[in-house]
Amino acid sequence: MLKAMTSSSNGTFSPYEVQGGGLLTLGIQSSECITWAEALQPEHVIFHILWIVENTLNLQLIEKSVGLLLAIIESQPEVLHVLLPPLMKLGLPRLLVNLLTFEMSERIPERQCMIKTIIVVPKTLSFTLMDRKASNNEVKKRGRKLEKILAFEITHTRSNGQAANETTQEALMKFKRLTTEVAKGSLQMSGDEMFVEVVGPKHHGRVRGYGDGISPTELWGSSSSTIRDLQMQLKESEERCKENDANLLRQLKEYEERSKENDANLLRKLKKFKEHCKESDANVQLLKAQVNWVESLLAQVLKNMAPFELAQFDSSS
Repeated sequence: MLKAMTSSSNGTFSPYEVQGGGLLTLGIQSSECITWAEALQPEHVIFHILWIVENTLNLQLIEKSVGLLLAIIESQPEVLHVLLPPLMKLGLPRLLVNLLTFEMSERIPERQCMIKTIIVVPKTLSFTLMDRKASNNEVKKRGRKLEKILAFEITHTRSNGQAANETTQEALMKFKRLTTEVAKGSLQMSGDEMFVEVVGPKHHGRVRGYGDGISPTELWGSSSSTIRDLQMQLKESEERCKENDANLLRQLKEYEERSKENDANLLRKLKKFKEHCKESDANVQLLKAQVNWVESLLAQVLKNMAPFELAQFDSSS
């Protein structure tokens, strides 16, 4: 499958290869995740996955590939133990930085969703690494395996012991209440079950540890100044577009009004011209009638004249 996905050298991929990325993600999220992780463990396979993320021009394939990386980071500790070392060795942090830099530099509106998707990966990765570091330190200190509840308390409280925010404080109080009930014997529940009860099950694209359904944007907001700048630029662009549309509509309305006024002037001039033509025709007809009358009158006069008078008239004319 990976061989087919990396067979294109120009950065373009078919829909079957895009579906392959989604299938790998489903495998990592399934009950057979360990088997899938072991299949992806060889460095050349990891290298191919990272190569696809860095070189493909297909937006859907980028989303599927980034989703696969996020699924690996959010997966069970056993999967992380298998896949995280080769991912870090082959430059996963560098790739994420380069990919995020590229998407921000392009500033294509329809790819804004990709920036949000990419940002989730390093944030989740940082929390995962913090959890692992806290777990290792606590294991060395106490000489026993750190439970999820204790890891949550360590990674979500400040150095003075206070909770990071109100949501964390509520979760810690729920953990304390459940732990007390389990200790008293009034409740039968394991540590993992208590963790799921308080923070919710794993959900792709969400921040586990703050309840089911909380997205990174809802929790942290847009922490990157570049993202804020892009959002501001997008808002300004939308305002300029609205202003331009308003100007165009106003100009169109003015043009239509001028056209109507010009049409009215032309109709008025045409009407006057027709009236003038009618008046001229009437004058011509009157003049013709007068000429005919004069000619008929002259003919009668000539008819009644004596021959010698007619000869005298001809000689004088």
